[in-house]
Amino acid sequence: MSRALGIGTTELLSRYTEQGGTALRTTEDGRCVFVGPDGCRVHARRPLVCRLYPLGRKTDSQGRESFAMYATQPDCEAVIGREGTVAEFLESQGVKSYFVWSRRYGEIYRRMIELLGSVEPDPELGQEAEPEARKATAAGMEPSQHGELRAGSDTGAETEPETGPTDEPAPVPATHLSPWQDIDASLGEYCAAKGITPPADIDTAIDLHIRAMEEWLEDLEGKP
Repeated sequence: MSRALGIGTTELLSRYTEQGGTALRTTEDGRCVFVGPDGCRVHARRPLVCRLYPLGRKTDSQGRESFAMYATQPDCEAVIGREGTVAEFLESQGVKSYFVWSRRYGEIYRRMIELLGSVEPDPELGQEAEPEARKATAAGMEPSQHGELRAGSDTGAETEPETGPTDEPAPVPATHLSPWQDIDASLGEYCAAKGITPPADIDTAIDLHIRAMEEWLEDLEGKP
């Protein structure tokens, strides 16, 4: 999405997201911040949840997936029918790479949760703090407002915007974010330390971002 807007992920998170970077902001009338008179401003780069709608996807512990259909949302202008197959619909929405990214980041998330479960509370945080918040801070991460840590799924190298300027919401402080959610910033820091140039290609950037997170986790997992 950041590429579609011609901005970086730092600005995207602060200007367009809420709930610890896990949800897009909405307007006063309840619409997604990217929906305007001409439709979705980031349709070409829309996130997986938007690509799947009206389907919902669930994956169990064995990696088996299932799908269900959501009720049509009020004022939704999408054409929804029951012809064709789920596989055909998914192919038409270009979700293949998003599924791959979701699986890989999901594995990182699982390792984070396991690591947090093994972290001893920091006495300086106080006993009144929530257990997950104490564990997260001790591990150098920020929990979201839902007490979860979520990785990003896109990258935002500097590109020309794909849409013209419109009225923009004001940025808000990026609180309750894991530093890894800001892909541009975290990847830029990693590449600077390695003496390499951040890749412009999305797939390559995500591969490197995941590698950086894996190295960080391996370092933490190896500490007593």
